[in-house]
Amino acid sequence: HRSMNSNDNDQYSDLLSEYAVFFRKILGGKVASPFDYQVRLAESLDKVSLLNVPTGAGKTKAIIGAWLWQRLTKPENSGRRLIYCLPMRTLVEQTADVAFEVISSLKSEAPFLFENDPDRFRPYTLMGGKVEDEWEHHPEREAILIGTQDMLLSRALNRGYGMSRFKWPIHFGLLNNDCLWVYDEVQLMSDGLATSAQMDAYRRRFGTFGKCHSIWMSATLDRGWLNHFDFSPYVENLSQLELSSVDEASEVLNKRLTAHKDLSPAPPQCRHPKGLASFVKSAHQPGTQTLIVVNTVQRAREVYDQISLVYGVTDQPIQLKKGTKQNKDLKNTSAEISDPDIPVQAIPEIDLIHSRFRVAERERWKVLFNNQVDDRGPGRIIIATQVIEAGVDISSRLLITDIAPFSSLVQRFGRCNRNGEHDLATIFWVDRPFTEKTSKLDEKTSLEEEDWAKIAAPYDAIQLTDAISIIASLESASLKRLSTVIHRSEYQPEHLLRSRDLIDLFDTTPDLSGYDVDISRFVRGGDDNDVSVAWRTLNKEKPSSSITTPDRREICSVPVYELKDFLKGSGRYAWVWDALEGNWRDGNREPIVPGMTVLLDADCGGYDRQRGWDSKISNVVEVLEVSSSKNESYDDDPLSWVKYNQTLSAHSFEARQAAARILGTIEISDLDEFHNAILEATQHHDWGKAHPIFQATLHGLSGEAPPNQALFSPHLAKSKSGQHHSRRRFRHELASALALLQTGAEDLVIYLAACHHGKVRLSIRALPDETRPDSQLLRFARGIWDLDTIPETDLGGDLIKSGLVLNLEPMMMGSIDDSAPSWLERMIRLRNRVGVFRLAYLESLIRAADVQSSRNPLSILEEQVN
Repeated sequence: HRSMNSNDNDQYSDLLSEYAVFFRKILGGKVASPFDYQVRLAESLDKVSLLNVPTGAGKTKAIIGAWLWQRLTKPENSGRRLIYCLPMRTLVEQTADVAFEVISSLKSEAPFLFENDPDRFRPYTLMGGKVEDEWEHHPEREAILIGTQDMLLSRALNRGYGMSRFKWPIHFGLLNNDCLWVYDEVQLMSDGLATSAQMDAYRRRFGTFGKCHSIWMSATLDRGWLNHFDFSPYVENLSQLELSSVDEASEVLNKRLTAHKDLSPAPPQCRHPKGLASFVKSAHQPGTQTLIVVNTVQRAREVYDQISLVYGVTDQPIQLKKGTKQNKDLKNTSAEISDPDIPVQAIPEIDLIHSRFRVAERERWKVLFNNQVDDRGPGRIIIATQVIEAGVDISSRLLITDIAPFSSLVQRFGRCNRNGEHDLATIFWVDRPFTEKTSKLDEKTSLEEEDWAKIAAPYDAIQLTDAISIIASLESASLKRLSTVIHRSEYQPEHLLRSRDLIDLFDTTPDLSGYDVDISRFVRGGDDNDVSVAWRTLNKEKPSSSITTPDRREICSVPVYELKDFLKGSGRYAWVWDALEGNWRDGNREPIVPGMTVLLDADCGGYDRQRGWDSKISNVVEVLEVSSSKNESYDDDPLSWVKYNQTLSAHSFEARQAAARILGTIEISDLDEFHNAILEATQHHDWGKAHPIFQATLHGLSGEAPPNQALFSPHLAKSKSGQHHSRRRFRHELASALALLQTGAEDLVIYLAACHHGKVRLSIRALPDETRPDSQLLRFARGIWDLDTIPETDLGGDLIKSGLVLNLEPMMMGSIDDSAPSWLERMIRLRNRVGVFRLAYLESLIRAADVQSSRNPLSILEEQVN
């Protein structure tokens, strides 16, 4: 950043004179002061690993403020990317709002910090249907990445959900180096919590560039939850930060901690949706907000239907399958309990919130959460699942919640009288609730263990029994009272990531045509695994290759097992993008696994704007008008087919200059020994574009490349021509790497040149459908044939490379001889020497240099090449 003038310097000194000043100006307004724990966190962010403070105490601002403070005062103590990992997307949206507000304040107070980079500290969101990826092109930039554990942990494991598989290594490298990982509401992370601990242990073992620290946060945090295998040696010494007596005495926190919340068991009738609806009608007070939190999406839908009927809202805007029990029950209940005499003006607003809505419909929730209830009106009733359990800034006078594990109940109780705004507030808990599927169990005189398991789902029956034993003796759920409860919950993940798993995941080569590696057991575990579903008007036909990738607003998260059952219906097809073939394939014929993006025909049904995903809905889904991008296939080369023409010489040298700028900005001392290799690899990364096949395409020539090399003058790196090569699966980066290998470059340079598009990495093998040479004696792989020639090439900066003949012998297994190991052997040695995280980070740097130089070319050929 530029040198500050005296006025800037005075402002900067004042802003950073002490954290309380910084907090008031940037995070808290003109009069607010930080809590004591927030100050302590800002001063020791790199040392704190556990943050255990109650809900409503400002953890989000505490983290963002502390990270900004460290980056502005002692940047060496904290990674340049703040990665804020959350278990639910509703938390992502709310956290992102806070982050944007904070950065906007910082820009207003200190605009000189952004003069050279307006996007410095910019927040980005990563969740199903919305993955902002501009940050990946700027590893040198400070950024805030806020996402769900599905999006972030899958990327940290080199198998990013909802993204091109060719970019997996970039995100793997950037999310495991020079970062601060923050895991919020960890009690909801399931097996992902154990994975977060294991990844921290492996970063310590295999090494990273820059700081890569982890912080785990919750209002009910137990360090024993992190005590698993590789991370066990570190658990005892983790530094934990809690509220101090100074915090508890502060006026704001004291009001929240002592807010009145009566706690009682709900009447037995509330176990069933119909009975709960009747109770809500009698207990809800006009002019207030009532919140009902249930354990499953199915129960949420059923309770929503029954409450709507109780208040006489009988017009069902959906078509349920004829003959279904749900359809019959709605008709019977409508006649039985609805009250047609309730005037419309006395009917409260009734809202349904759960995790199975499209982003477009979720956008109204933000308005819902922010709008205060009119105290002179009928009020509002919200039926929700765990999506509002934590992090969502919502408060109610009356809270009715299904029984849940104690740590989850504490979070739910925090949604009642959150800020002490009501003199009286009440919480009722429902003992082991029923849904349509489990209601018949209520008729049995005694229940077996498997019956209890069905009722308790998605939780463990023992967890619910333990929770009842605790809260049955409580008459108050104030935060101060709950803090006196001694409770230790056991956490044992079903699946534990091991070092062998991580090392295997580094290789992205096998089975390029499908989602061949299922990491869902490490991301969440159990049955809580989703696919991203979008609906388009397909008229019961296979989508064409021109159908674009689904936009974030049309994406809905759907459990894998529910989608599989849904697709068993007649005439229902799921379509999945095949990156190798460059078209949509029939998902019914192949395994559907978590993380996939699936396209459905709108005629299939399964969704309604008011109820969200429901496999019983048969009406045509309303299709959204969106603007989305083209899917990338293996043969695509978006950085080469552009809107301008540029020589290979100019691009190669400009890419090297971009790499030098990136390295100069990052200033990580551990990178020093790799500087020369990065610059050399960057300048040589497109050497293979001099191959006649590639030049023929760039110059707009069709068919096999003609022998007259004079037609390819000058050698191009970028062209307005966008056709595919005459040889299927041709990859210029493999030609670059082979040329470097044959001219004696070091293995790191060779690897970085090969991997800069994510399509050639640890191994080289031929693909089944690529163009083959006429002679069966010639080896071939990725469009490169033995005896192919690379002519003399100018790579810019006075670097002229002599012509050579390519040799594919390194693709063979084993060593050629002691001095000439195979490609695979070389790359595995390199991976083991540099480390999986550091090697992937170096990949991300060369990729970023390529992108930055391609987006801002300095030397363009204005004339159209013939």
